[in-house]
Amino acid sequence: MKYIYITALTMFTLTNTSMAGIGGGQHSHKSQHWESPAYAKETINPTIANKQSVSKGQAIFMNSCVSCHGVKADGNGPLAKVLSPKPSNLRMMSKMHPDGDFAWKIANGRGAMPAWKDKIKQRDIWAIVNYIQSLSLIQLTKIESPHDHADQHGH
Repeated sequence: MKYIYITALTMFTLTNTSMAGIGGGQHSHKSQHWESPAYAKETINPTIANKQSVSKGQAIFMNSCVSCHGVKADGNGPLAKVLSPKPSNLRMMSKMHPDGDFAWKIANGRGAMPAWKDKIKQRDIWAIVNYIQSLSLIQLTKIESPHDHADQHGH
């Protein structure tokens, strides 16, 4: 009986140790998470987040970002299914990252995410950041169509 217990304990320990770096563990998340440099995270947004800058950021986002991030900024744009890594759900990330983090990522890109610094003016990148940060305050139903709502409930 003691042999079975030791064998079971050993197998459990080996399985958990070998699986620690696989799947949804924190280590795995950190290795996949896109980190901007510390200086970028500390950069202060020079553009006041008012109605005008948020509207301007939204217009640029709708023109340049929806094909990947989607109209709802949830990472489900028309091209999302063919991209790796998948576009970020900016609605969920809103207010969870500093402005400078978003601005750096928009400007520099990574993988399928283009670097916009040569295509979009810096002040407009900050307006996009203001729009992204406002998404936590906007109710999703304002940009859902009635058809989208029906699909969610199986109608």
